[in-house]
Amino acid sequence: MAAAVTLRARDVMQTDVISVAPTLPLVDLADFLIRERISGAPVVDDGALVGHVSRSDLVRAGSLERSLAGAVAEVADPPEFAPAEEPTLVASLASVAPALQAKTVRDIMVTEVVTVRPETPLTEVARTLFTRHLHRVLVTEGATVRGVISTLDLVRLIADERLRSA
Repeated sequence: MAAAVTLRARDVMQTDVISVAPTLPLVDLADFLIRERISGAPVVDDGALVGHVSRSDLVRAGSLERSLAGAVAEVADPPEFAPAEEPTLVASLASVAPALQAKTVRDIMVTEVVTVRPETPLTEVARTLFTRHLHRVLVTEGATVRGVISTLDLVRLIADERLRSA
């Protein structure tokens, strides 16, 4: 009987990791994520991991800007006191695009990134994804990103194993 082989992060990680710079404008980030067909990316500065950014972070930033604009508008131009012919602050703050255009990835990225090492057993990687409610985990050596493992990678691995034994 053959000895059981323990799969490690390095055995299943995707090594073609696409990263972004912390100085990338949010408008460009949105285009980048769509173009690359990814939902998030590590943020790397001078070769070192400094954070992670995702579509969720981008949506949250836009929602926060809209909420702040609405709150300021309600205080500055209460609807019951605003003359009908005068443009309200709500109208001037309705578009949050200018506020977001001035922001960069650094403004919205998560700086506490969950990572694993290349030698981490795959069972521990799966446990980390599950307990932390993550869609992906970065594989790092020191501050250098070596790869990424997504939940889809794990599902693919299970499916491949099932196909071989069928």
